[in-house]
Amino acid sequence: MPRSKSKRSTYIPPKPARPKPSPRWLPWTGLGLIVLAILLILSAYIFPGVLPGGNLVLIVGFALLAVALILLSNWR
Repeated sequence: MPRSKSKRSTYIPPKPARPKPSPRWLPWTGLGLIVLAILLILSAYIFPGVLPGGNLVLIVGFALLAVALILLSNWR
């Protein structure tokens, strides 16, 4: 008599689904944000007082770096 499917002794798990690839704009946007942030931070130190906002320029620069890090952490 044939054995039913529920009585099999070995379990074969299903293959995990492959994640979707990232869009093409994601690495370029992350790289652009990093370059812009570095330019802002360096310009605040090399040319003090030229950009309005004082230390706000540094805060914006570091915030852009954080956004780029979060964005690029999702890159596949």
